[in-house]
Amino acid sequence: MRELLGARELLRNLTVRELKVRYKRSALGFLWTLLNPLLMMAVFTAIFSTLFKADIDRFWLYFLTGYLPFAFFQASAQVATGSVVGNSNLVKKVYFPRAVLPLAVVLSQAVHLLLGLAVLLVAEAVTGHFDWILYLPMLVVAIVLLAMFSTGLAMLLAGANAFVRDIQEFTTVAFLMWFYATPVIYPLKDGGPLPSWVQNLIRLNPLTEYVQLFRSALYDYRWPGLPTLLGACVASVLMLSLGWTVFNRLAPRFAKEV
Repeated sequence: MRELLGARELLRNLTVRELKVRYKRSALGFLWTLLNPLLMMAVFTAIFSTLFKADIDRFWLYFLTGYLPFAFFQASAQVATGSVVGNSNLVKKVYFPRAVLPLAVVLSQAVHLLLGLAVLLVAEAVTGHFDWILYLPMLVVAIVLLAMFSTGLAMLLAGANAFVRDIQEFTTVAFLMWFYATPVIYPLKDGGPLPSWVQNLIRLNPLTEYVQLFRSALYDYRWPGLPTLLGACVASVLMLSLGWTVFNRLAPRFAKEV
């Protein structure tokens, strides 16, 4: 941790670089941060509200309160998977805390998440819903816990990918499956579209807890249940501890492997 604090300037520079590289030569730049979730919302709203007649009030809001946190998680872990290998020249030439590489990715994705949430809150206000103001503390807790979980998985994948490059290729399919195993576009409730045994399996998915935290603050306008909050806390601590431990044990060998 002391090394990371000493390398905070490097972390800031790498985070800024991640943001610049993503939108290099892009005409719309940061606007894609807002357009991507809006376009996804339009597609799924058309499909599930028109074709499948999903019985979900304000489906656009229901979708975004699940999609924005999942998109942050997916981008953080998936992009960070190649962060060590992608910075091989830097890793081989100079010593620095290797953890700044996946951390810079997570921080850059956090910027996109905050921008998306800001637009979502404005949209809610425009449509006459201000109840989310009372639950902003819960939203902050949800962001912190999800960032911890995402950082842990990002470090785990980044460290492992330096030794087994197939991991980076596998993540595309893995996160697509993970998306549909997370209640972003469908509800978990009795009488819903999914059998009870499938819903029970989906509840074992840690991302389900985080989506429910975001939805509690931004869609349901209520405090989440204690089991949901405790489950998210435990998952965040365990994943961050696992990712941190594995990454730092592998870090001394990165220069030889990349």
